[in-house]
Amino acid sequence: MYKKLTFSKCKHKLKSLYKKQVLANFLNWFAMRSLNLYSKFASRLILQAWTLDPSREVFRKNLTDLNLKNTRINVKKKRFQLCTIDEIYQQATEEIIFFDTPKTVTLSKPKVFNTHFTVTDNYICTAILPDTYLAKIKNALLFAGTDLIVVGHLAIYDEMKKDELKQFAIKSPVISTIHKDEVTVNMPKVTRQIKTGIHLTKDHSMNYFHWLVECLPKLSLISDLSADIPLLVDDFLPQQFYDALDYLNTQKREIIRIGRDHSYKVKELYYPSRLSIIHDNYGTPVYDKDVIYSAEGIHFVRESILTATNNSGLEPSRKIFISRKNSSYRQLLNSVEVENLLVSRGFEIVFPENLSFLSQIRIFSQAKMIIGQSGAGMTNFIFAPKTAKILMMLSDAPGSNLQLFNALAEAVGIKLEYIMGKTATVLKKYGPHSDFHVDIDLLAAYLDKEML
Repeated sequence: MYKKLTFSKCKHKLKSLYKKQVLANFLNWFAMRSLNLYSKFASRLILQAWTLDPSREVFRKNLTDLNLKNTRINVKKKRFQLCTIDEIYQQATEEIIFFDTPKTVTLSKPKVFNTHFTVTDNYICTAILPDTYLAKIKNALLFAGTDLIVVGHLAIYDEMKKDELKQFAIKSPVISTIHKDEVTVNMPKVTRQIKTGIHLTKDHSMNYFHWLVECLPKLSLISDLSADIPLLVDDFLPQQFYDALDYLNTQKREIIRIGRDHSYKVKELYYPSRLSIIHDNYGTPVYDKDVIYSAEGIHFVRESILTATNNSGLEPSRKIFISRKNSSYRQLLNSVEVENLLVSRGFEIVFPENLSFLSQIRIFSQAKMIIGQSGAGMTNFIFAPKTAKILMMLSDAPGSNLQLFNALAEAVGIKLEYIMGKTATVLKKYGPHSDFHVDIDLLAAYLDKEML
């Protein structure tokens, strides 16, 4: 038997159903709104954590993941023809000044203290530095955290050439996909128009190593530009990075900070080229392409900062060990044993990420011996006296390119030697970032050799 529904009962059921639908819509809206707000709040907290401890790459990964989740709905994707400035400068730039045509650099064989570790002769080769230029570009779209800019139908990515894209990892956070000569770019909404500026956003700008050796050397190319032209810089960098920039900003240019999740249209953009080449290669090292430093660019940063901070010509006296205990990867697993030995030999334990930029310069510029694991904190040895000795500790995992710091030391004119540690468990994709142990007797033998 069926129940008979009166009009009032039907009306009541419809109202009930309507209320459920309204409530469901509200709950869905509130959930998505809360997620968005939570993501933004969490991003700010992680950004602050990274500012306090810039050595923790896990903070960068978490922040990137959150930002991607937070902006996936709002970011449009658009396809462009992919090119580099020197390939198409006649059609895309109003003016370009070339300072140096390609010149060669001779790379030498790194020195390793381990007697049973073989260093291949393939390290000895000749590499070609990129063209050095300053381009003036009209109506460019600029993004945070990347070298990539968009001009009309072109996506200009000067970080690497098209034939290198499959060989090396892509560092740009705005590149979605690459297919042949085309690239799909994540295009945040244009939120600001800038009359003129100097491009200084950078792939991996939040890494101290890349900031010092790739980004800051570009300032050597802009001295002839009017001091009224501002610098366009990523807005999420640790304070030490901005302090370093201030010492090199001798013309006291205005600094305009470029935020994530936005794009900026620059009516007249000055684009200084890269001076060195640092490719992300987690496969077999390509010694004549992976790591190539411009000695002029490194010396520009070194001498400018040592002079500005009154730390040039100091008597070297300090012995320092650069710790990576706060890092989430590439850990020295017997660090306590290593530190005990070094402290007994008069070494100081230094955590660069906890120090101001000026404090780091003062410590490294007074060092006569620097020991540490491969990592961004060791980049500071470019400020050490040329009489200093550097000992770099690194995992013996396959894929490590010793030229990363060896060639940097040679560009500065400082002696560097390696001790290769025994890898605990080789990371499947990122082998050079594996944790490792160092033979304590081998380290003691090295200290004895150097009479430390």
